[in-house]
Amino acid sequence: MIEFDQKTVFISDRFSEFIGFLRGKNGFYQNIDLYSHTEANRSSLFNNFYELIIIDLHLPWLAIPHWIREQATHDYLFKIILIGNEPVNAELNLLFNKRIYRSLSFSEARENMPQVISEFSADMRQHKFERDYTLPAELILQPGLIGKTEAIKRIRDFIEIVSKAPHTPCLISGETGTGKTMCARRIHQANDLHEDLFFVKDCENTTTNELMGDLFGVVAGTDSVITSRTGLMEKYRSGTLVLKNIEYLPRLVQEKLLLFLEDHVYQKIGSNQIFESEIRLIGLTNQNLEWFVRQQKFNASLFFHLNAFEIHLPLLRERGKDIELLLRFYLQHYAQLYARDIEKFSPGAVELFKKYTWPGNILELKRTVEKIVQKVTRSTVAATDLPEHMRPSDEKSAEEELLGNCSIRDLEKRHIEKVLLRTKGNKSQASEILNISRTTLREKMRQYHLE
Repeated sequence: MIEFDQKTVFISDRFSEFIGFLRGKNGFYQNIDLYSHTEANRSSLFNNFYELIIIDLHLPWLAIPHWIREQATHDYLFKIILIGNEPVNAELNLLFNKRIYRSLSFSEARENMPQVISEFSADMRQHKFERDYTLPAELILQPGLIGKTEAIKRIRDFIEIVSKAPHTPCLISGETGTGKTMCARRIHQANDLHEDLFFVKDCENTTTNELMGDLFGVVAGTDSVITSRTGLMEKYRSGTLVLKNIEYLPRLVQEKLLLFLEDHVYQKIGSNQIFESEIRLIGLTNQNLEWFVRQQKFNASLFFHLNAFEIHLPLLRERGKDIELLLRFYLQHYAQLYARDIEKFSPGAVELFKKYTWPGNILELKRTVEKIVQKVTRSTVAATDLPEHMRPSDEKSAEEELLGNCSIRDLEKRHIEKVLLRTKGNKSQASEILNISRTTLREKMRQYHLE
């Protein structure tokens, strides 16, 4: 038996393919830990200090395991050898920076691994490696915008543009579950800002006084104020403040935010002193904010400040090409999180995911995959493992029966009913979806007795 010159861990799901390397010339290597990917996810490997980590990427990573992310934050010297037939993705390159010693194809690894290990050991003995701990680990704690559709590509390009104007406010719109908060976080991360300088404030179900105090801070000494408190403008003054459901901002708060955006100065409640802040404001909304402006419920000037940089996130059902990619990502993510040996969805399951309308968008897909991973015990997820509402029934649905057996008038009535149900009776949103005026919508609702 022989020993490695360094403490090593080898992560693989196909050790039988590397048995020649592992046995060596004089018996099995010592001082090397062997884990399957599932075992690695289950173990606290980041608490161990390995000088060499060998990772066999039999299935390419879309979702980077948590133990790998945590390993990247260690400040000791270690190197990584990656085995895989696909190029190392950008996230892994960013994550490990100069720590990747070598990337090998599967065939190269089988043939040349002893030589590569020998070269690595020699380089370690000769102290050829420099410590480089410049990696801002917070940049890679969240997944990026996953997708290949043109809309997602444009959003990624736009985030890069916005990040070059670090104090410029922007507006992110899109239905619930489309990923607005995550998009805001990516803008923050693109500015190389620490995760601790990112804060999300929900503007719904809060009073004017509460929001004024939360945003701008309070100075004790007024008739109604007993204690001072620090506002978000001060606490996150060099970071990012995300205002969720910004359409619910009280008018007085809107006006004060508008004054702040003019010169990036503000006054605390109960004080005449001027304070400065370089905070970036990002507004999130799942509504048509322009409609709120027309109804004089939202300050027009504040809207134009925010709307100068607007990102609109598309519905998941509009991103057909991305659904399979998102499925693979979340399957890997939750399989790693729960240490399950699940590798893929069957073609039939993938087709059902693509046909589903996803009213809850990416958030619904994410939760659906998590529940599936928790209950499935096989390596492949079948169509029968999907929730019942996603699987077709044996009998024709009422919707299918309606088609081909009714008039255009009946179809129109049914469609308007569905849109009103989806918008929870919001006529402005419904008229936009139907591409008709509110007056026309009201008339049709009267005709069809939908009032």
